[in-house]
Amino acid sequence: MKLSPEELRWIDERLKTYKIIYSEIYHEILDHIISAIEQKRAAGDNSDIEILFRQVVEGHFGGYQGIENLVDKRRAIYIKSIKKLWRQSLQRYLNWPMLGFAIVALLLSLEVPDVKSIKLSLVVGCILLAFSPIVYASFSLQGRVLKTIKGTQPFLRRHLIGVASAPASFLSLLVLYVLWNVMDYLPPIIFMTVTIWFLLLNLAAIHFCRQFTTLNPTAE
Repeated sequence: MKLSPEELRWIDERLKTYKIIYSEIYHEILDHIISAIEQKRAAGDNSDIEILFRQVVEGHFGGYQGIENLVDKRRAIYIKSIKKLWRQSLQRYLNWPMLGFAIVALLLSLEVPDVKSIKLSLVVGCILLAFSPIVYASFSLQGRVLKTIKGTQPFLRRHLIGVASAPASFLSLLVLYVLWNVMDYLPPIIFMTVTIWFLLLNLAAIHFCRQFTTLNPTAE
């Protein structure tokens, strides 16, 4: 038996008092509560929505503490799934073709002139490779990641951007604080090595984003 719009709004507002900070987990619990209450109504229980809500929360989750425990459990499952997916994406490009490409690129870098313009162009390439996964993640997964609701954070988007921005974080440390200051003293092969590394991270991050659309952590 479907609940009225007023009852649905009441459940939504009441659940917000539980301070579930991640929107994906919030909507998962909200859907469960609504379904359970609708089943009670279909079975002939016409109690007030507040009574039914309390019964479902106590009976299905073990009260407020039970919901907190469920949130922690779901959060751990999401993190584990995201980390596993990132490792798989990275391992996808740790293969012989990539090794062959890296060897050829490094050999070619030994033949290029040791001039600042070439090394600067490789640094710019690193910058583009480092930040492109963030842009890709932000625009390609808007329909997959739930919108933020008041008082919550989009858990999957937060951790996705964290993974996608890993190359950029590495870039800040390596390029801005090291390579830039010693550019005149290092050969092009060093800059090519860094570029290949960023290319690997870039490909892994984009593959991660594509596979992310099929991620279903709660199925584990």
